[in-house]
Amino acid sequence: MTGYLNVRQAAQFLGGRSVSWLRSHLHEIPHRKLYDRLLFDPVELRAFVEARSERKIPVDLDNLVAKVVGAVRRRRTAA
Repeated sequence: MTGYLNVRQAAQFLGGRSVSWLRSHLHEIPHRKLYDRLLFDPVELRAFVEARSERKIPVDLDNLVAKVVGAVRRRRTAA
């Protein structure tokens, strides 16, 4: 896809959102304004969606807790 999307196309690109929803969230959504037109780059919209998608990142909770607790214990013993 080349070129920019208009408001309706961008709303559809973002999962069929309404135009009014898109306009109310403009402060979050990457866009450009050319005179009185709002333009949306599909590449930037895809990056916007990817950044906000819920992906499960594997986390070793035991290791993380050990680091946090160990740091707290070190501070207490140093004081």
